Amino acid sequence: MNIFWLVATLVLWLVVLFLGFVLWGALRALALLRWRLEQLEATTPRRIGRSGLRPGKKAPDFILPTLSGGEVALHHYANHKLLLVFMQPGCGPCHQITPELNRLSHAGEIQVLVIHNGDTKAVQGWVEHSQPDFPVALQERFEVSKRYEVFATPFAFLLDERGLIAARGIVSTEQYLGFVLTRAGHQDNAGDSGGESAEESQGSTADAAELSRSSSKEVDHV
Repeated sequence: MNIFWLVATLVLWLVVLFLGFVLWGALRALALLRWRLEQLEATTPRRIGRSGLRPGKKAPDFILPTLSGGEVALHHYANHKLLLVFMQPGCGPCHQITPELNRLSHAGEIQVLVIHNGDTKAVQGWVEHSQPDFPVALQERFEVSKRYEVFATPFAFLLDERGLIAARGIVSTEQYLGFVLTRAGHQDNAGDSGGESAEESQGSTADAAELSRSSSKEVDHV
């Protein structure tokens, strides 16, 4: 009798584990479907001008104060690869991706610059919480975000040595940061042409959306 109950208990646990695995798979599938739908919505006509400047375009220059004092300008990074990341206080994914940005900055191959929106006190609180090891610049009223057509955070642009946008996308996880760093979803020669045709533009936008992460915080400036 004891053997019977032992076998029954074992079978029951196997069934529970199997159902748990099925539920986990279903939740992942639903999350992926939701992400795809949200990214499709993000690239519809009503979102034009809010999905980030396209690869191949010249990154607009700027001069901003830094949280540590002094100023930083985009042209300071001439002849260097730069990951330009837009963040704002209250953005959970911005905090979560900071350790990956620190590792990237320490590696030295690509420099990292974060542009934060919000008052100085709020950004200082974010710095104390996230401990970034890279420069943090401050913008007012999304002045630079609007020029780069950024609609959510954390959103990053990979700039090449010429200051051209090589890739763009939401970087809320290590995986999606990797997509941007490897220029996944973008034309390899986008920077050489200085622009895109209509078909390339649509393809690049769709690919970038496919590789973006929807669990970001949308800004409210546009």
